[in-house]
Amino acid sequence: MEEKTVSRRKFLKLAGIASSGALLAACGPSAQQPAAAPAAEQPAAEQPAAEKPVAEQPAAPAAEGDKTIRLWVAWGQMNQLFQDEVWYQMPEYEEICKGIKIEYKGNVSEANVMTAIAAGDPPDCGANWSYAQLAIKDVFIDTEPYIQASQYIKQENYIPAIWDFCKFWTFKGMLGLPCFESFLDYGLNYNTELVTKAGLDPNAPPETWSEALEWHKALTIKDAAGNLTQFGLDPYDAMGGDPDGMEVATNHKYWDDTTGKFDFTNELFVEYFDITSKFYEVMGPDQVAGLRQAEGMGGWGGSYNAEAQAMIIEGYWHTGETTIQAPEVAKKNAASWSPVLDSLRGRRVQVAGGHTLAIFKGAAHNAESFKFGEFFNTDAVLDVMFKQVGWILGKKSWLETVDPNTYPGLKFYFDSIPEVTDWYQLRRCPLHGFIWGQLPEVRELCYRGQITPQQAAEEIQHRAVTEWQNQGLPEA
Repeated sequence: MEEKTVSRRKFLKLAGIASSGALLAACGPSAQQPAAAPAAEQPAAEQPAAEKPVAEQPAAPAAEGDKTIRLWVAWGQMNQLFQDEVWYQMPEYEEICKGIKIEYKGNVSEANVMTAIAAGDPPDCGANWSYAQLAIKDVFIDTEPYIQASQYIKQENYIPAIWDFCKFWTFKGMLGLPCFESFLDYGLNYNTELVTKAGLDPNAPPETWSEALEWHKALTIKDAAGNLTQFGLDPYDAMGGDPDGMEVATNHKYWDDTTGKFDFTNELFVEYFDITSKFYEVMGPDQVAGLRQAEGMGGWGGSYNAEAQAMIIEGYWHTGETTIQAPEVAKKNAASWSPVLDSLRGRRVQVAGGHTLAIFKGAAHNAESFKFGEFFNTDAVLDVMFKQVGWILGKKSWLETVDPNTYPGLKFYFDSIPEVTDWYQLRRCPLHGFIWGQLPEVRELCYRGQITPQQAAEEIQHRAVTEWQNQGLPEA
């Protein structure tokens, strides 16, 4: 695939289009994510992939007068960094967070967070949950006053789409501050070696779902007993399974943040259910479920790293995480645009956003939590996160220092900026987490032929509208 180049200055200028209103606000929170294939698809921790639960890491012994903040996140990728107390060894920590200790807990589910809130004992701060859904419950502080007084956090130093990710429907002010990872969220990553062996051209990746289906057929292999040993693309894995993935595929919002209305029954979503179900017809629902049960064959990169999966719809982080987790496989990775429906050929749809450091109301250390967020936005920390975890934050001055060729496939995400025709923001809908939890069942009913694509669209529409009413959520 021919690589186009774009200067860092041009990239940053183009990335600023969101401030002019060109960005379309997409739906939903950074909620829990499916950890396996649809047949066993259960919401787990959000993108990127989570690890096994980790024990809480107690703060280092605090000196008299030190304050300890409790930081909870749904990821597992940072567990080792916190366990090794990497941050305390950095001069930036002493400068910004002197007198502050961190009690870190990774792999924390949203259910556990809600239990803590209900008990009147929330963590001080956290990330990687359904921000929009929690925000509407009024559990976060507005960080705007802290930002106004900060010498480290300046709005003009962030890609507008990333900054605006911290603003949610019905929430007044800023919900936290950009943190941990927040950049570009959609691309079709593929194993060039497997693609070549299948007789396909790695320099001409599929642009539409019909073309992706043909690649999928060529890349899917079963043994003599009919067991699935390799497949092309699981359309519901990783970011493909996120409700926002439906918006990327159809270039249409399932929830309108100006009216508060759902639109799953739109004909574009019916077409989406139809074409994506065909991928399961090729693999066999039971066969893919069986493969997913094998050790190391889970979603969010597991089966891709094992080279049993040739394509995956993922964000930029896939390139770095794969390099760290499976370096030999990463060398074969390439990335291109996430597929769109045939009628949308030529549309280049991209999603910006990711995560914020949310600070809880009722917690003891709001100011100290914000200081931790300031520290985590320093170039020194962003360097560690990029090198050790593979994550990127849309801080413009730091992005100028990043080599987009560091990880195979990463350059696509940088180069995609000037070619995007339609921008969305990640997870705007207050029911994003709920919908993500409902979609696997509805999709499975559809790809097993128990309901039609039209009925699938009507069913998820019904569930979403009913839940909205049951929660007493407001009209726009």
